Amino acid sequence: MLLLLDSKLVVEQISARWKVRDAKLAPYRDEAHALLVRFSQWSARHVPREQNGRADALANEALDRALIGGPAWVTRRPEPAVSSGTKSAAAADSAALLHESASARAATRVTFMGCGASRGVPRVGCRCAVCLSRDLRNHRTRSAALVEWSDAASGAARAIVIDPGMDLRDQALRFGVDRLDGALVTHIHVDHTGGIDELRAYTDAQDEVLLLGAGPGTAAELRQRWEYAVDGRTAPGHGIPALRIEVAEPTLQIAGRPFEAIPIVHGKREAHGWRSGAFAYLTDVASVTAASRARLQGLDLLVVSALRDLPHPTHQTVDEALELIAALAPARAVLTHLDHDLDYEELAGRLPANVFAAFDGLVVAVPSR
Repeated sequence: MLLLLDSKLVVEQISARWKVRDAKLAPYRDEAHALLVRFSQWSARHVPREQNGRADALANEALDRALIGGPAWVTRRPEPAVSSGTKSAAAADSAALLHESASARAATRVTFMGCGASRGVPRVGCRCAVCLSRDLRNHRTRSAALVEWSDAASGAARAIVIDPGMDLRDQALRFGVDRLDGALVTHIHVDHTGGIDELRAYTDAQDEVLLLGAGPGTAAELRQRWEYAVDGRTAPGHGIPALRIEVAEPTLQIAGRPFEAIPIVHGKREAHGWRSGAFAYLTDVASVTAASRARLQGLDLLVVSALRDLPHPTHQTVDEALELIAALAPARAVLTHLDHDLDYEELAGRLPANVFAAFDGLVVAVPSR
């Protein structure tokens, strides 16, 4: 069971200062009590109960999630908005902008299954402060996003993953991704495509071919690298992914929802971001042309990469990402593809009020247009 808690009252409740009513939770009681001793190392901030009138409800939510196997992510949620994520203590009030309101609950949900750079954080063998950090928001798997919505006609749950990368299996298990309607790829690099073979879990279980969307150049490379799995080479249900590659020209549809490929500059290879409605996802950005910027206006949520503070030949810095955000003027923005140079708490504390640092497990709701 994983608990990320910003309200001390919640910890008190779970650690048996408040009666645990279900026997299934009893084994966690002693563990939670021990964690309470080290609470300052696990929490961004102690929030006195008088400052958070919803602490009781949050505790019950954590317990309910734990009963079904967790993980139970419980964050401080200012009234009246419900925060989907936390920032530094100094910027806690601005976190209300990143919310999941009652009117948005049936709209698009974006889950950051991973927000790390190509080597993840912590890096293997690295002893830097971020790699050794006990703050779980500094533990980053390779960048990937789960996009979920409800079918307008039938009400059926729909889901796609953007960038089935090297950590896809662990991410899918962690976030309970039991079915997919398709997958989108931003570019061919292995940290964004290394989990494509894991898509067989879905083509086997669903007994159907899965759409894999990409730009034309990326699609050609996907056909070469995964020739055994695409274009009808294998039927579903045989332990090999059964994929149908579709080229966005510039738009494709998955389960009736349009996704538009937006060209970006990354390196020598083709790369695209993806836009659907008021949401856009741009990772591994070096720069964005004027033509692409024109297609990124009017966004509610922009997700954009910000590798580090120091310049890099194929990735924009935090400052460059902020300049792009200012130019595109979305209502909210989230920084992803973060390397080990960036500590979550320090980064979150210096961002503008409508810009947030991602962490693995962050969920953001995007209202319908």
